Amino acid sequence: MKGEPIEVSATAGILSIKIQDREIINERIGDKHLFDLTYAEAITYKEAFNAASLSCSQEGDHRGAKEMRESYNNFRRYIAHYEQAQKFTNQNQ
Repeated sequence: MKGEPIEVSATAGILSIKIQDREIINERIGDKHLFDLTYAEAITYKEAFNAASLSCSQEGDHRGAKEMRESYNNFRRYIAHYEQAQKFTNQNQ
């Protein structure tokens, strides 16, 4: 298991890191960015995105459901690689 991000990029001013071939985009959530959230906050948001995705799907809003699933998966990847992402972002501040 590699401990360091293998690729870093910034598109339209949004940082993304790729760890073990999984891209994590530093999404903006309200007044914070994903990489600024604690582990517990990220889990809370992840579950909220999952619930929102299911709700959109049940209401027939498939585009909204897809967007929520993409955010959910981004948060899931961040949580799975939380320590590595935090180590990287803290080194580069």
